[in-house]
Amino acid sequence: MARLDPLPMEELSPEQKALHAVLGGTRKGRVSGPFAIWLRNPPVADAANKLTLALRESGKVEKRLYELIVLIVTRYWSARYAWSSHEGAAAAAGISPETIEAIRHQRKPDLKKDDERLVYEAVTELLERKPLSQATYDRMLKQFGLDVTIEIFSIAGLYSMVSTVLNGFDVPPRIGGETPF
Repeated sequence: MARLDPLPMEELSPEQKALHAVLGGTRKGRVSGPFAIWLRNPPVADAANKLTLALRESGKVEKRLYELIVLIVTRYWSARYAWSSHEGAAAAAGISPETIEAIRHQRKPDLKKDDERLVYEAVTELLERKPLSQATYDRMLKQFGLDVTIEIFSIAGLYSMVSTVLNGFDVPPRIGGETPF
């Protein structure tokens, strides 16, 4: 981390150690990126973890669309760590290399699937326009229903928060990752 060094395990409080075990258990044993920062504030780390798990593991948004949202938001905020952490997951979830590259270079992607196109338009409009237009909101409700629309906007909000924390602490791309933009 550019502004904060990782906390050594021997310096963690009992509360932080317990939380580290929980966080590592949901992230392939790693506590990195925003969670390495939030670990310094256990209530925030716990709340962020619960929201992330609710949306990622228990949510109704398809993995492909989840990762598309993450790429749109993390690129909007130029959050290098988050992008480098999710680029591969987006490809594995079915987001085309052309779409990933278009978003990376801040170009509108040529999306073939209606749901991807609508998610791209809605999330981009939400980030850039504030608030979302009634027409786009109505299209979201028609396409996805209220529950999924809530989750889509919540994923965008979660990754805006993640990106802000990462940028505030100037967290570079993942180890071994190139600067994506």
